[in-house]
Parts: sequence; structure tokens; C-alpha cells
Amino acid sequence: MKNFLFIVLSAFVLSIVMNLNGQELTNLVNLDQYCFRCLCHAATKCNLSFGCVQGYCGPFKISKIYWKDAGELTLPDDDKVRAGAYEDCAISYGCAQRIVTNYFIKYARDCNGDGVTDCNDYSMINFNGGYQCRTALNNSEPGRAWLERYNTCNPVRH
Repeated sequence: MKNFLFIVLSAFVLSIVMNLNGQELTNLVNLDQYCFRCLCHAATKCNLSFGCVQGYCGPFKISKIYWKDAGELTLPDDDKVRAGAYEDCAISYGCAQRIVTNYFIKYARDCNGDGVTDCNDYSMINFNGGYQCRTALNNSEPGRAWLERYNTCNPVRH
């Protein structure tokens, strides 16, 4: 019985630690793998070989400021102070997904005012930033291009 309780308690503690480190998806409303695919498609057409261009890295085009704001996540056994840690994590799809998830944990809200927080809102947060998410994506050429790619992946918009 002691061993069983130890195993259950260990699994519980491990799940808490993993959630705190952003290792697995959290229970964010309407954030799922389909949404991640669309966000990735909007950023780079989900180009998994996209390196770093003009300060944006990886398939989600993550900036260093975004990475810092999301908690400076790294690949396993890496150190956030190591030169290249941000770039290496942002280039890795799984690590980049954890960065984006942590960013959404911090900034998730209903950006378009439709009463629901969903992938459309996450798209606005991802492109505009957490504090400017209410800005319409079609207000600039880069935003229109982002929105067009997003809509090809997620044509049903609320």
C-alpha cells in the first residue's frame, strides 16, 4: 500500500511540475492541436525548417521578447542563459509550442469581442501581442497576409 501511495503521489507531483514548466498543454479554452497547426500555418506555412529571420525564429516566428514574456523556456537540459537557447527552442516545433502555450496562459482573452476565447483570439494574440490583441489583423499588410494564411487553415470564423 505504501508503494502504491508513493507512486500516485509521485505522479501527481510530476504532473504539477510538468505543468509549471510548460511541458504539456494546459487547459486553455479552445486551444488544441488543430489551432496550433493553424497558428503555425499563419506564421510560416508551418515551415519546420524556418530558422531565424529578422529577429523571428522557428515555425511560429517567435521573437526573443515573446520568448522572455513566455518564461524563457528551453529544450530539455538546456540553460536559458546559454547563447542560442532561445533560438534552439523556438526552432523546435515542440519547444516552440510550449512557448506559445505559456504566452497564451499569460494573455488569453476574448480579443474580438464575440464572447468566446478561441483560436481566432489566439491568432490575434500571437500576431499582435498580448496587450494589443484587440487590433484587427487586416489593418496592415503583414496582418492581412497572416489572416489570409490563417483563414485558409481555419475557414470557419466566428
